[in-house]
Amino acid sequence: MHQPSDPAVPAHAPILVTGMPRSGTTWLARLLASAPGTALAGREPMNPRGRQYGLAGTLTGWTELVEPSTTQSWALRTAYRGLNPMVLSRYGRRQWACPLPWTRVVIKDPFALLSIPAVRAATGAVPVVLYRHPAAGLVSYRRMGWRPDLDELAPILAAHRRGRGQDAGPDLRDVGAPGEVPAMAAFWSALYEIALDNAEHAPVVVVSHERLTTGGADAGRRLFTRLGLRWTPASAQELAGGDGPAVAPASDAGRLHQLDRPPAQVAGAWRRQIDPEQLAEIEASTAGVRARLDALAD
Repeated sequence: MHQPSDPAVPAHAPILVTGMPRSGTTWLARLLASAPGTALAGREPMNPRGRQYGLAGTLTGWTELVEPSTTQSWALRTAYRGLNPMVLSRYGRRQWACPLPWTRVVIKDPFALLSIPAVRAATGAVPVVLYRHPAAGLVSYRRMGWRPDLDELAPILAAHRRGRGQDAGPDLRDVGAPGEVPAMAAFWSALYEIALDNAEHAPVVVVSHERLTTGGADAGRRLFTRLGLRWTPASAQELAGGDGPAVAPASDAGRLHQLDRPPAQVAGAWRRQIDPEQLAEIEASTAGVRARLDALAD
């Protein structure tokens, strides 16, 4: 969380919570929106799936947005200022307060992970990058019946590396071809590689899901302080699991969000659902990127 290169936080700067899908971004955004003076819009401005907003319909898949069009810049600005009703949803908090000039709008958007510098330049948002162990992502994707988007991400990663003067390396689709474990390892690593590279130009606050959920109120208070948010008893209750059950209920297949489960138990529950050999394989494949993230997270 705290790091020497963290951005200075203007008093009313919006906050972007991003990370790989199924990494806990909805939960973290709701936690931040427990602070006084905040509001969570609830919908993901850059999500191109289904009937989502997709930046006013300009996006069809994952993208590394470098130079937003006029329409895209407008869509970003209005979303992060709370002026765009198209990014309000039932997963938000105090959506009615989003347009008020003194409100700090919290935006949750995994699809912004590859475009942090462009989003920050257009909106002034403070980027918070959340990550979980890649095996947790694998378990969650299995539960949802999802597959990593390697076809979309492969050309983006190759172009990103070439833009940095690097060799594009093997095609991401070939790296992830042998099975679900290599596919998730390749997907997870590619997303966070691009995000970390881009953080050189737009400093970010990096948050480990496991460290935050198991670190108790001290960890939560440090994050809030870094973001210029006020920690309250409601925030402490949110981090502890609110009024939910003391024991996490069984994971429901296909259920998009399970916000009634105690976060500290969610943090490690995935370990009971993965084969030790698969765990070792995914850890070996993602070691480099995990080390970069761990070095930046508090």
